[in-house]
Order: sequence, then C-alpha cells, then structure tokens
Amino acid sequence: MRKAVFFTAVLVISLMIFTSPSCLAADLSSIQIKRIEEGVKKLEDDGRGIRRQGYRQLKDIGASTAPYVAEVLKKKDINFESRSLACNLLGDLEAKGEAPALIGALKDKSYTVRIAACQALGKIGDPAAVKPLLGRLGDSEPRVREAAINALGAFDDASIPPRVAKLLKDRAEYVRIAAVTLLNNKLDSGTAGAIRETFQKDSSGGVRQLAASALGGLKDNRSVDILAKAVTADDTPAVREACAEALGKIGNVKAIPALIKALNDNYKDVQLKASYALRDITGQNFGRDSEKWSEWYKNR
Repeated sequence: MRKAVFFTAVLVISLMIFTSPSCLAADLSSIQIKRIEEGVKKLEDDGRGIRRQGYRQLKDIGASTAPYVAEVLKKKDINFESRSLACNLLGDLEAKGEAPALIGALKDKSYTVRIAACQALGKIGDPAAVKPLLGRLGDSEPRVREAAINALGAFDDASIPPRVAKLLKDRAEYVRIAAVTLLNNKLDSGTAGAIRETFQKDSSGGVRQLAASALGGLKDNRSVDILAKAVTADDTPAVREACAEALGKIGNVKAIPALIKALNDNYKDVQLKASYALRDITGQNFGRDSEKWSEWYKNR
C-alpha cells in the first residue's frame, strides 16, 4: 500500500515537472528559448507597438511558445492588453493544451480579456470549454455575451441552442443577432417557439431576417401564417425576401396567395424569391408573372 502511494506521488510530481515551461524548454535550443523569452517580455510591455512586436515574434516561432504565453494570463499585474494578446495568440496557435488557462481567463476582471478568451476557445474547439462559455452568456458586458455565443457556434452540443435562445430577448441588438445567427446555423426544433416570437416582436430588421431564415430551415409549419403576412407587409425588403425563401422551404400551399401577391413587390429580389418559392411549392413555373400565377391558382 505504501509503495503504491509512493509511486503515485512520484508520478504526479513528474507530470507537474515535465509539463512546465521550464521542462518544455529542454526540447528547445538556447537560441529558441532566448527568442521566446524576448517575445514574452515584449508582449508584457506597456508600449502598444512593442506588445505587437512581441505578438508577431511569438506567432512566428509557433506552437512551442504556447506554454510560455499561457503563463502571461496568470500575471494580473500586467496590463489587460497584454493578457488579451496572450489569449489571441493561443487561439491563433490553436493551443488546445492551454485551454484551461483560457477558461480561467473567462473570469478576468477585464471584459476585453474575457472577449479574447471566448474567441480563442472558439478557435481551439476543446469541448471542455462549452460549459464555461455557456456561463458567460450571463456576463454583465454585452460584448462578452456576443463573443460567447460566437464561440459556442464552433461546438456541436445539444445544450447550446436552448441556452442561446434565451438571449433572443437581450437588450443589445448585436447580441440578439449573434443568438439568432447561431440558431439559424444549429437548427433545433425546440427553439422554434422562441424564434417565432422573436420574428413577430423584434424591432430589428436584421434579427427578423435571420429569424425568418431559421424558421424556413426548421420547416416550421406553425410559422406559415406569420411569414405569409410579413412577405408583403414587413417594411424591410430583406425581411420580405427571407420570408419568401422560408415559405418555399416549408412548402405549405397556404402560402401561395401571399407569394403571388409578393410577385408585385417593389424589389426584384423579393419577386425572384417569391417566384422560386411558388415553383418549389407547386411544381409550376410562371416566373414573376403574377397574372399567370393568379390564373393558374384560380383554375387549379
């Protein structure tokens, strides 16, 4: 028993030693180590230009710099821009082994560092980052919430869409856009109700456009009536265009009258998407000729 405890202790200590920057340096030449140390020193400098030089120097050296860069994140006495650059660099290097340091940086006192940590974790794609990133969806700084959503877009995890759907009511438009963009890319039928509500109530044309696209991707039959109304009534052309395209994907014949009416829209792109939708729903093809479509619908 004592021997087992002894060997376990030796193993733990060995792992701590052989994963430290000083040990990793054993695989590097003295010239490489010197260059890395110079780069880190520049990265921690108070001068923005010098920090940028350090960033480029370390990036040029490559992945071997990652453990040294991760150490910068632990130094709370240096300026926040140095810590942000350290996050950026770890992301650019796709330093998966340093994901724990970046996860720790998600709680940095500087929101700029928290944003950079989110972005880096999204680039690295370590599944261990999903739960901490979900935690940042409640960050007090909206730009961090946006960065967390964008980072979560890199992961395939069923827990993500329902949590992100809650931010469709966020007070910041760019956060809502990030949220509906993710939901448009990660189609989850469980979020359809929240997306329908957003489409009907959101004041942002950009959000409504993406919501319409998501409803089309979900082939959500419950949204046909609201999309059919908006395809001719919404005051934003891009939204009307998205509605026409969505109705075509859903394929419900109830949308035909509204789509025929949309053929007379003032914007050509709306007319085109309406004609494509009618073709997809009916199997007929009268282009943008609303009179022929009306005649066909009457005599079908």
